[in-house]
Amino acid sequence: MACRPFFGCEPEQLLRTAAAFRAVAQGFAYPGPGQQQVVVKALAALPTPWIRGARLPVGRLRRAWEEADGAALQAEYLRLFSGRGPVSLHETAYGDGRRIAGRTAELADIAGFYAAFGLELKQSDPDLPDHIACELEFYSLLLVKQAYAQTRGHKLKHSIALRAARRFLEQHLGRWVAPLERSIREAGASAPYRLLGAFLDALVQAEGRRLRARPVPFPGRLPFEAMQAETFACPMEPRDAHRAAG
Repeated sequence: MACRPFFGCEPEQLLRTAAAFRAVAQGFAYPGPGQQQVVVKALAALPTPWIRGARLPVGRLRRAWEEADGAALQAEYLRLFSGRGPVSLHETAYGDGRRIAGRTAELADIAGFYAAFGLELKQSDPDLPDHIACELEFYSLLLVKQAYAQTRGHKLKHSIALRAARRFLEQHLGRWVAPLERSIREAGASAPYRLLGAFLDALVQAEGRRLRARPVPFPGRLPFEAMQAETFACPMEPRDAHRAAG
């Protein structure tokens, strides 16, 4: 299906990229029983290693997850990401000294993005909107909304979702994915997580080019932060599933 002039990108491409973001989000969830197979299936469903002109190592990443031992994968996740491990999966753990003082405002701003599109935090985990899985799922939703608007010819709805995606990249997701990927690599992560980080970094860079977004990356992880307890699942759910999808 060809795009109308004001849309600029085919719905199929948007949905393909949305699926890639969702697959990465699933990869950054705790690999409990069945989760490894969920990630492998999501990666296998991606139709091509090319996303918006960026060649992504889909095949290598899928094989790494297929061949990984389940117990070893769980141990590696805990080593890397739990407690005070070498890598944090929370946005507000990255930045400079000023980030600590403004952490509450940052969390509120992220939650505000979610609420504007019909999403809210689960009552069981009310304070974790900055987990990477949440941010990736939200960005995937924005891509789906852009595709939906295109297929229906809704210029205003498309513009709203596109502007939100650009702002979210510039103010949040695009600022900390690069230092997150670097932290994963420097921590000597095993292939499933090392390739997952590289895959995510390439996805975000490609989206930045598409949207002409100019995020300023954070220098790295804060040397000390009042981190909340880690969570193994995205604490975000639709307030209204039908409205969130439409």
